[in-house]
Amino acid sequence: MTAYRVRFAPRGKVSPNAVTPSVPAFHPFDNKSTLTRQKSRSGCRECRQRKVKCDETFPSCVRCQRRGSVCQPNLRTSDWHFEIPWLAYSPLTTVCLNSHPDIKVNARLMRYWLEATSQMLSVDPGNNPFSFPILKYATVSRSLVHFLQSASAAQEEYFHQPKLSVSLDERGKALIALREELESQSSPLSHSFLTLLMLGMSSSWMAMEPTEYGKEHLVVAQTVAEMVIKRKDSKKEELDHLTLGIYVYWDMACSFCLDPEDHPIDGDSSLKTYVKQARNRFHAITTHSIDLYYLLGRLGRYCRVVVDQGIRDLVYEANAEKNLKEYESIESDPAARSLTEAFRKHGLLLLHRFCGKPGVSECIFPAQVENENYVHDLAVDIIELLLQTESNSPYLNIQTIPLMSAGAEMTSLDGFKRDQIRHRLNEVYSTNRLLSTLWVIDLLEELWVLHDSGMTHITWLQLMLSKNWRLRIG
Repeated sequence: MTAYRVRFAPRGKVSPNAVTPSVPAFHPFDNKSTLTRQKSRSGCRECRQRKVKCDETFPSCVRCQRRGSVCQPNLRTSDWHFEIPWLAYSPLTTVCLNSHPDIKVNARLMRYWLEATSQMLSVDPGNNPFSFPILKYATVSRSLVHFLQSASAAQEEYFHQPKLSVSLDERGKALIALREELESQSSPLSHSFLTLLMLGMSSSWMAMEPTEYGKEHLVVAQTVAEMVIKRKDSKKEELDHLTLGIYVYWDMACSFCLDPEDHPIDGDSSLKTYVKQARNRFHAITTHSIDLYYLLGRLGRYCRVVVDQGIRDLVYEANAEKNLKEYESIESDPAARSLTEAFRKHGLLLLHRFCGKPGVSECIFPAQVENENYVHDLAVDIIELLLQTESNSPYLNIQTIPLMSAGAEMTSLDGFKRDQIRHRLNEVYSTNRLLSTLWVIDLLEELWVLHDSGMTHITWLQLMLSKNWRLRIG
């Protein structure tokens, strides 16, 4: 298993005079001995309190995984020596990027982003585009720098609302800078799109209640995504692939939150064409399954319409079921393949839970029983697929959505499965520290109580909407 930790550079100081005004580059190590993983002597907070040895696996040590407790590591950001010259000006707290003097960098927060915050966004920590590679985009985007610092300040405080003053201040600066960049076109559209997505996706991270999912950003992103594809620039192909993958995943995760009147108009869109062609290109969030997440985004919005308005499209349902049943993963990594299969079955579960038998207007009693058994079997399969993934795997952070849809189907006879879901969601929370993960647990607990009392007709989506929650899952 690839370690989460970002590599450390040699301990020699970098002279400011040696800094060049070019875009920061990732320099190789001069001393092979520095490749050895460096650990602190303190371990995580839980292990220190219990006075036991901690293996310091990030984001959750083995002991915390076994205990099912939240792992709170003490990150050694103060000991970093950066390979990026413009972040090596220490002891200054704030430094400037030579390539853009208006961009101010808080070295401590940027270090925290590179070591910790960026890791929760990628399933490939050894080649994480959100870590060091993202700095080349930050050199020309003030809004992106402020966002990275905002997210770091929030995660550093475990997204605890009373301690988010620094994060909210940086977020405000990011929003102002983004508006200025869009109005003046001082930053390329692809760069601004990255900040727009990150700001929108992170809206729920700092919310006090499960009602914020970045709606305003998401609605704008629908239009910008099409603009980015149509203005395709070969020089920004890597960045465009990164942003479009983020958008497709975020859109899927928000699909149940977005009110039907805000749904994008379906059609032969450029994005639909793009995802069909892009599945062979790896993405740090969607892996090789960007087309599946796109399909699930459309399906999630359709299920919301069915719940809200009772309107069904039997042709769409039949086609969606056919596409999901025929979908074949091209993942070679076992964890990625298991996750993709879990999401595929999650799609089938959604169809059968919210529509009955897809493509059939009315289900008679025997068919209803058969459908309920099929849904339960799908849910059990999803849970077993997800539990195949080790608890310290970077793929853990992507599991919340299928965990919730499958968990909602566990009856009072599935007590062991319910416990497994509770334990796995606690492991996910140890990984990302996001309150939304805890809210998912709360929603499931409330739903299980209702189901156990005989109100089995209530779905997790109906319960969520009745509570006026707009929970961005995952």
